[in-house]
Amino acid sequence: MSVARDIASARALFQKAEREADPELKAHALDDALALLASCDPDDVSDAERELIANLRLAHTRQLLAQLVSLTSISMDAWFDYVGLLFGEVRGEVELLVGNDAQLRENYDRFIGLWGNVLAEILKRDLS
Repeated sequence: MSVARDIASARALFQKAEREADPELKAHALDDALALLASCDPDDVSDAERELIANLRLAHTRQLLAQLVSLTSISMDAWFDYVGLLFGEVRGEVELLVGNDAQLRENYDRFIGLWGNVLAEILKRDLS
């Protein structure tokens, strides 16, 4: 598949993720879009395409961070999917965005706190 087609497919997956109401399906669409962009062979990517990929990743990470406040009643499994994205694939974008936008930082902190405190308590009990 060409880089242009991969980028178009990833963009469609990002848009699907934005519209998706089911948190688990949203996370999977985001993960698929990011994987598709990551699979582009760097030797085949032009400078313009590289910039477009970076902009897509940043824009959709910003969108995700903005939507985190609506994900208040998700399962721990879905939460782990998002944490995997936030601390993994888009970590650099997250750090940049939450460092420059107080509202996105608040959304991020609130989301991490959903299950983070419960998980910490579970781990403490298991270590005792």
